[in-house]
Amino acid sequence: MLRPTFSYLFLFLLLLTPPVKSSADSSNRVIEPASNLEIVENADGEVDLPGHAGDARGLPNLPFAVESNRKSDGVSSISPWTATSPSFPLYKGGASVHGPTPRKDHEASTVLSRVNQGVAPKGSGEFERAQARLQSLVSSTSGYSNDNVPLDTTTGAWSGSTPSASALPTTTFTVSAGTRWNPSNFAIQAGETYRIDVAASETWSDDSGDITVDSLGYDSYYDVAQKCHVAEGRCRSYVRGKLRFTKSNWMHLVCGVGNAVTLLQEAGEDVDRFLPLREAEFLEGLFAVDLTYTFEANPGQNGELVCFANDSDGLYYDNSGSIQVTVTRTSWPPNTNFDDNYVEYLKKALENPSKFDEYVSS
Repeated sequence: MLRPTFSYLFLFLLLLTPPVKSSADSSNRVIEPASNLEIVENADGEVDLPGHAGDARGLPNLPFAVESNRKSDGVSSISPWTATSPSFPLYKGGASVHGPTPRKDHEASTVLSRVNQGVAPKGSGEFERAQARLQSLVSSTSGYSNDNVPLDTTTGAWSGSTPSASALPTTTFTVSAGTRWNPSNFAIQAGETYRIDVAASETWSDDSGDITVDSLGYDSYYDVAQKCHVAEGRCRSYVRGKLRFTKSNWMHLVCGVGNAVTLLQEAGEDVDRFLPLREAEFLEGLFAVDLTYTFEANPGQNGELVCFANDSDGLYYDNSGSIQVTVTRTSWPPNTNFDDNYVEYLKKALENPSKFDEYVSS
């Protein structure tokens, strides 16, 4: 005699379960799940799960994707009858440099900054740097021809015009409190001097808006009496975490210099491939920025200026607001004297430009 098993009991109960009620409109039947989440079956018999194109809540309709952050209701796209908690965001990249096309466009605008300043790309040698500097001088001079370049091949002196000393290269860019890396599109080169300015009125917020500070941020400490970590007047457990830049405050403006995008390979004109920012390239050269910060770029600081609000990794989800940061090159105009070992070759490069040369103005 066969003993009834759990499987047989389950099958028996399933057969006794009454059919699911449907609405009068057979082309758009509404199935009532165990939860209060509405599931719609369309005319083709396909069920629109949470996150479908018409879902007003904007949930992602992807496997194992859920709605937002720790304050979410935990509704998951994997099943309409269950909830998944805790829930995590579908990461799409907070920075503007995300995806192959934006990275390529970002590099194009950074190249323009290099050309205007006479700055060579990161990793360039002395000749490439001299070539970039010469091109910025050429751009400010009119009326010369390939056989009449105002560069003395004997002394290495430039006798043409120079950019206006009062027209310092500068740009203002946005640093978002909730974005881990905020590129500036402003080229930086070792040996040149720069100034970074932030208005004292610029503020951003931490801890879901509970703390609002300027770009100097706020500090924290361990209170022995209360046995907790304190920031801005009360215990806050999250300040036990490690800051990305440990030498500065929470939410202090921190910057570094490097490549926000990196050329993977030169596949050909207009088909180059660029990789996203590599964090290891920035970590050794990070520095905290006060309301005004002046520095001379050291040998390791070549690329572009990239900044962020100093926070612990994993805590950027509750940051809000942004500040405007202005960076200006103060070592201007470029030096007009060139190494006599390079002069002859520099003139030849001007007389025979390559259409792939970024130093040649289009």
